[in-house]
Parts: sequence; structure tokens; C-alpha cells
Amino acid sequence: MSRYQIIDEPKVRGREQLIVNPIIILFVAIFLPLFWMPPYFGRWWMPLVWLGINGYLLGSSTLKKEILTSVIGVLLMLGLFFTFIFFKSAEPFKQFDSYYRYMHIILNGLFFLILYLVVFRQSVAFEIYSYIKEGRS
Repeated sequence: MSRYQIIDEPKVRGREQLIVNPIIILFVAIFLPLFWMPPYFGRWWMPLVWLGINGYLLGSSTLKKEILTSVIGVLLMLGLFFTFIFFKSAEPFKQFDSYYRYMHIILNGLFFLILYLVVFRQSVAFEIYSYIKEGRS
């Protein structure tokens, strides 16, 4: 008997119970630092690792793009951070006290942009997975 298969259909690996909606990961990344700050700069890398694991378990057809977006985003954030450190040591910027606030805003903006791109790329696979799982029950 032949079975119809959607080309973007996720191929679930491992434990299905561990798969969560990527939007939940986005909200956790937004609201968790208000109550608890993860050690070792976990606020910046834990959501991206969680999305990578979630995409792998989900069997997302866009997993490589999600990982590539995460890696490029982390490299951009590191580059931006070191650029800010370099400019902070430059003479014209030493007189600005609000420099760190602007640096923090720009880094947060880049972080949430990268997170947004990865989450909404993975959301497509999760919606297909949810639809198929609902049909099985």
C-alpha cells in the first residue's frame, strides 16, 4: 500500500515527548532572564542550542538552515561585542556613559532577530508535525 508523504514532512527522531513548540522556546528566551540569569552567558546561547536539539528531534527539513542561521548569528554577536569593546577603548567614545546601554540594546536586537528567524523557520515543521500527530490520534 502506497502512503502519501508531504515533502516537508518532519521525520521524528528520538523521543516525541521532548519536542516543544518553537514559540515556547522564544517566550522562554524572552521572559526567563527577567527572573533568573543562566550562568556562563547562557542567556545568549541556551535558546539556540535548545532550538537545534528541538529541530533535530523534530526531524525538521530546514535543520541545516536553522543551524547555519544560529551559527552566523552567534558569530555576528561575538563580532559586534568585540567591535564595541574596541570602540569603547577608542578616545572619542570614552566620554559617553550611556555607551553600554546602547551596546546592550543593539546586542539584544540582533539576538532576538536571529532567534526570530530560527523559530519561525522551525515553526513550519512543527505545525506539519502537529497536524500529522493530530491525525494519528
